[in-house]
Amino acid sequence: MKRVLICLLVLALLGCSALAEVDVRIGTKLRVVNCDAYITLREEPNTKAAALDRIPLGCEAVSLIDRQNGFVRVAWKGQMGWALEKYLKSIDESGSAVELTKAQRYNLNLFLSNFTEADFCRWEGGYSYDAVDPAQLTNFALEHCWFNRQNRVEWGEYFNDNNVRLSEDQIAPVVEKYFGLKIKPSHELRYTDYKKGYYYWQETGGHVSMGFACLDRAEKLEGRRYRVWFSVYGMGESWDNDACYYTPSQAMKAYPIEGVNPVGCAVVDVGGSGLGDRSDWTLERYAAYYDMW
Repeated sequence: MKRVLICLLVLALLGCSALAEVDVRIGTKLRVVNCDAYITLREEPNTKAAALDRIPLGCEAVSLIDRQNGFVRVAWKGQMGWALEKYLKSIDESGSAVELTKAQRYNLNLFLSNFTEADFCRWEGGYSYDAVDPAQLTNFALEHCWFNRQNRVEWGEYFNDNNVRLSEDQIAPVVEKYFGLKIKPSHELRYTDYKKGYYYWQETGGHVSMGFACLDRAEKLEGRRYRVWFSVYGMGESWDNDACYYTPSQAMKAYPIEGVNPVGCAVVDVGGSGLGDRSDWTLERYAAYYDMW
């Protein structure tokens, strides 16, 4: 009997060890393992919840910081959902901590703020270059133009009470610049109508910015890539580029946020110019967590 109990204890410890391999920090890359063909992405953390999609064996998802009932909250191809933890394994590479200069911090904060101000991933889940959703990238390009290329946006009285539109030919250049990808823009976007080469939407009270990114820490990965963790400040308030020089303590003092700060993680390829020039930077992975979800 003692031998049986010992065997059961060893098996239990092995099971705990396997679960410990799953890192649920925001932005962690997780691979599907130990299943026949796929696992199910579900709306809620239980096996009876509605299925959103299937994630094939060997494919990768991104952790969204939460764990419940043996499930981990993940992002997969622009969807947020829950997957069984026992079929996931953390595969993130290790990095080395780096101290950033004031100029380098500014460059990284400003680059990431292109995504935080556009509310990237709040509704579409995390992003990873190896699990691309064209609608997610199209929506980012549209929002980016709204905030940063206002001269490309047209105002008028259009169908369905829409009063703003953007030409489709503005989408692909933005996606290629920020993600290094060439895509065919999607015509199926949330809150947006598409007709004859234009995206239309209603903008009556002004678009609310989600704020700027402020780095908490950074790691150097292999090649030209950096992994960074950040928080979001100035939500719903106007801010200028100088805010991107702030440290977290300075950002919190200037833009105090009640409750939980939105937090995120990203992997950025800084290109041949390194941390000194943002012109050829691209986003490889991104995840953000907002308590409003």
